[in-house]
Amino acid sequence: MKALRALASEIVALQKRAQALGMFADDRELLACAKCGLLEDVTFSGFLITLRPAALDEDTELRFKELAGGRYRCPVCGATVRDEDELVPVKTKIEKRKRSCRNKKLPS
Repeated sequence: MKALRALASEIVALQKRAQALGMFADDRELLACAKCGLLEDVTFSGFLITLRPAALDEDTELRFKELAGGRYRCPVCGATVRDEDELVPVKTKIEKRKRSCRNKKLPS
């Protein structure tokens, strides 16, 4: 058990070093703002970048700010994004806010 704790401490230290270098430590889901569409991605080199949907090949150099409780602040619009919310694609979240024709009441 002692060796396992030492290994876990080493992993945490490595994740912190990677984050300090601007790399993605894979310790959470990648974020995406449902309000403005800004999203995170990881380069083939392992660096964390943020992109706008209209320009998926350009890093905006903006970063989500970590808040308490697994929440993050979008650097563009200021919306709060939750880490666990990102398991659902942004497009799906946006579409859920709109009512489809099937959900609308038809005139009688």
